[in-house]
Amino acid sequence: MSSFNTLNQKHKWLLPLIILVVAGLIITALIATKPTPPKKEITEKAWLVSSEHLQFASASPYITLLGHVESPFDSTLSAAISSDVLAVPIRDGQFVEKGQVLITLDAREINLFVSQRRADVKELKAQINAEANRFEMDKVSLNEEQRLLDIAIQGVKRQAKLKASKLVAQERYDNAESQRAQQALSLNARKLNIADHPSRLNQLKARLVRAQTTLSDALIDAERALITAPFDGVITAVNISPGERVQIGQSLISLYDRENIEVRAQIPDRYISLIKTTLSKQATIHALTTSYGKTSKLKLERLSGQANRGTGGIDALFTPLQRPEKHDSDLILSSTLKIQVTLPPLENVVTLPLSAIYGSNRIYRIENGRLQSIDVDILGKQLSNKGEQDRVIIRSKVLKNGDAIATTQLPNAISGLKINERGQ
Repeated sequence: MSSFNTLNQKHKWLLPLIILVVAGLIITALIATKPTPPKKEITEKAWLVSSEHLQFASASPYITLLGHVESPFDSTLSAAISSDVLAVPIRDGQFVEKGQVLITLDAREINLFVSQRRADVKELKAQINAEANRFEMDKVSLNEEQRLLDIAIQGVKRQAKLKASKLVAQERYDNAESQRAQQALSLNARKLNIADHPSRLNQLKARLVRAQTTLSDALIDAERALITAPFDGVITAVNISPGERVQIGQSLISLYDRENIEVRAQIPDRYISLIKTTLSKQATIHALTTSYGKTSKLKLERLSGQANRGTGGIDALFTPLQRPEKHDSDLILSSTLKIQVTLPPLENVVTLPLSAIYGSNRIYRIENGRLQSIDVDILGKQLSNKGEQDRVIIRSKVLKNGDAIATTQLPNAISGLKINERGQ
């Protein structure tokens, strides 16, 4: 019995060992018989894009400019006389016609001055007439003066003979000589008056001219008591009211000529050459603008004579294509508005939708299912019809007819990116 227990104790550790060995064999068998999953192949993703095939043609670009409405005839009327204001029948914003009375000044003071100047003219005319009459009398009197001098000379000769014969006293001879000398002086004075007649007459005529000029100036000032519109225009400011005293040179009222309205806008340098060439051919460059809900047609009239320093452009002056109707002004002076200018057509260019442009001047050509980056020259936008997408006019030496260009904006677009063209 004891020997049996001893044998049992010696072999009781074999059972756990056998269990561990069997478990290890089972695990090894399971691992060996585990199914192997199929290997997944890694494939490059292709992005789906829309595309457009190029077709070279002519296209007219348009540019949007910011314009400022002005007028070359923007006038401020000033007082030409010092006077009181009697009436101001117009108001700011009112349409006026050429010759219409804008302000009435008190003309009583200037009318008095006109009367004085008229009196001066009449006085000088009377003096000229008197000088002419005096000249005629001097010519008649000259003959008489000469005859009297001849008589006096004969008297002196007689007295001299009598004196030699000692028949008369020395005193009578002296009296005769004195009378001759006085008559000679009178004759010389008459001759001097006649000789000075042209000078006196010219002096009077010169004074008459000055007086007439002063009168004309006074008459002009009298007319200026009524301040009238120099052209058909719109009132922009009224600076006085009835009862005020105005001085010479004081600003009274401002207005501009509504038929000579212009819109000034800056043209970028890259379009100047094209515009100058077009204007030299007497061709018309059209533009559109919207002012207070109403669209106006414009034409480019001329370019400014100087460039704007530091701005990279030259001012262009646009005028309305049609004359504004009476009491109708679509363009308000000093207002700012957008102008859409249609430029002359460019030859050998292509157009693409805006979605084809990356950055400022980059597009992607599709070559063998991959994108290829190309830098292009952006020449402007093409004016699209209503409901159509805006298009950009471009030019590049590396593009050719039939090239496929991606027109879908991809956030990760780079050269070499694999794509699939929609519809292919």
